[in-house]
Amino acid sequence: MSKQRGRTVEATKTSLTVLDVIAELGGEAETAEIANELPFAVSTVYKHLRTLENEGFITKCGGQYRIGSKCLELGGYVRQYDDIYRTAEADLQEMANETGELANLMVEEDGLGVYIHTAKGEKAVNIDTSLGKRMPLNFTALGKAILSTMTEERVDEILDQRGLPRQTPQTITDRDEFDAELERIRDSGVAYERNQRVDGICCVAAPITVEGKRHAAISITGPERRMSEERLQNELKDVVQRVANVIEINLTYE
Repeated sequence: MSKQRGRTVEATKTSLTVLDVIAELGGEAETAEIANELPFAVSTVYKHLRTLENEGFITKCGGQYRIGSKCLELGGYVRQYDDIYRTAEADLQEMANETGELANLMVEEDGLGVYIHTAKGEKAVNIDTSLGKRMPLNFTALGKAILSTMTEERVDEILDQRGLPRQTPQTITDRDEFDAELERIRDSGVAYERNQRVDGICCVAAPITVEGKRHAAISITGPERRMSEERLQNELKDVVQRVANVIEINLTYE
């Protein structure tokens, strides 16, 4: 869970933690699996599961609890009032159609990257970039692009809080090396990801920087066999920067 701010209601925190655990276990899990991830008795976990089920946040299918449609409904409201999503949605789909690949939109929230939209071209790979998916910023091209637009103080704050967790053997976990990577991104205007989040997957991302708006970035992702260095650094770099520029202009003058 995110860092605490002020006084909290423990029962509510526990229910939300249970919901988070189900999501982390792939969106469905049995009671025992969920309880194994938590410092609570199985009976306590069961009570919170029943409460979440009664309120529509989870459903039960056989012996498995699944994330419920109520969560989808709430997520829809988040996007409805998110100006970055509303502005970028059509452009992201056009980018996916043009390249045939997977296009993603991420924003920063509480020091993590949050996927708020995905668009698929005809050859798009299937990886977990579902709506609301949160992850550290250090091992995705999107996250690195976002960090590259922040002040040094904010980058330090996020990395002190979240660290540089390793996702694959290619993930950069050394702070000096990571700082050098951010400098390269600032110089070039794009961030690359080569097997740093998922083996066999490469990505190029460009930040979306508009004063007064949340830090965001868009990306094009595909399998390594289609993502040659030439394609990444020429065709796809040009596309993602062009689309990011269009989104920035539209956000500025909306």
